[in-house]
Amino acid sequence: GRSYCVRTQRMLNQCLESLVQKVQSGVVINFEKSGPDPPPIGEDGLVDSSRPINSFASQPWHSCHKLIYVRPNPKTGVPVGHWPIPESFWPDQNSPTLPPRTAHPVVRFSCVDCEPMVIDKLPFDKYELEPSPLTQYILERKSPHTCWQVFVSSSGKYSELGHPFGYLKASTTLTCVNLFVMPYNYPVLLPLL
Repeated sequence: GRSYCVRTQRMLNQCLESLVQKVQSGVVINFEKSGPDPPPIGEDGLVDSSRPINSFASQPWHSCHKLIYVRPNPKTGVPVGHWPIPESFWPDQNSPTLPPRTAHPVVRFSCVDCEPMVIDKLPFDKYELEPSPLTQYILERKSPHTCWQVFVSSSGKYSELGHPFGYLKASTTLTCVNLFVMPYNYPVLLPLL
């Protein structure tokens, strides 16, 4: 955080200008690792089996409370999204109210390398992640052609982790990491389409 001590009208204007420049349009998400760490990558970009994997020691990138930038449409100024982040419960018609939930969704990511999937004419949402230990770790792996699937716990009826609703992927230029949001359980849906 930051505090400002305002003594004059001019200082007030300067402080407001400073605050406006810092405001980013986005959504805060809790990213948490699910499952084991990925195998270490060597200098050549290939899996380095000589280095041990220490999946149980907590690393800063295992859990990040960060922003995803939601950019407005340049023509309308309104952000456009096609797919929601799933809720952490399966709807129950017999329940008169919705269960309580956290203000910031908890998105779990699996460190298993997967193929990024998109198909023509089916929209997807792409959000850039705010720089964090997680984005730094993904970029250092230098794997712009693989992705890590994302899940919301308890979003599926019969599974604890639920089904994937998108993936984290480094940009091809390795300058940022993006969250791709797709239809729920997209690995099953896309081949059917």
